[in-house]
Amino acid sequence: MAYQPDPDALPLLGQIPAKIAAANPIPGNFERQPRALVRLTTGEIFMDSELQLDTDGWPGGANGDGTHLDGTSWNYAGGDKPINANEVPYFVLPKGGWDHQHGIGLGDYAAVIFKTKLVFAVFADRGEPFRIGEGSIHLLRKLGFERIKPDGSVQNTGTPGGVITIVFPGSGNNKVYANQAALLAELDVKARPFFENLRNAPGVAALVG
Repeated sequence: MAYQPDPDALPLLGQIPAKIAAANPIPGNFERQPRALVRLTTGEIFMDSELQLDTDGWPGGANGDGTHLDGTSWNYAGGDKPINANEVPYFVLPKGGWDHQHGIGLGDYAAVIFKTKLVFAVFADRGEPFRIGEGSIHLLRKLGFERIKPDGSVQNTGTPGGVITIVFPGSGNNKVYANQAALLAELDVKARPFFENLRNAPGVAALVG
């Protein structure tokens, strides 16, 4: 059966679904296998998956997340200030060289879509090599899934399937930000043109199985 994105997401995706027919499948044996995981002919990584929760970098993350780490793979200038999962929309890729294999660097951008919501996120953390499809607390929040309970603890669950993540390799240009304010001030502005260029460029073919 042909892969079909969630119909609610189609207005946001524009020409992107038509490009998937010519894309190269990315093999992998993951804990939760994505519905789609391909590399478009123009280099972007397109994934349709669940989005599991990552609390790394947030001081309160240990209150409910048994896999929480204080640090993140990417940091602010100086190298000792992690990216706060509760305040920054970031996505996670598998450790072990998966990102390098696909030309992705820490600080690169992605467009993340769930139904009618579009969020721009930054690659800030690496997770287990058997897991793909993870995002920070704030990324899930912006997609409509609040995971901090009223008592401040973590509801350690992800999203349903149907979350589309489009990663733009090299888009971050190896930039390291001075602090969170600087990152958040630039994130949407820097990431949006990559997405708009992709969604507006003519597709190459209709969807195929």
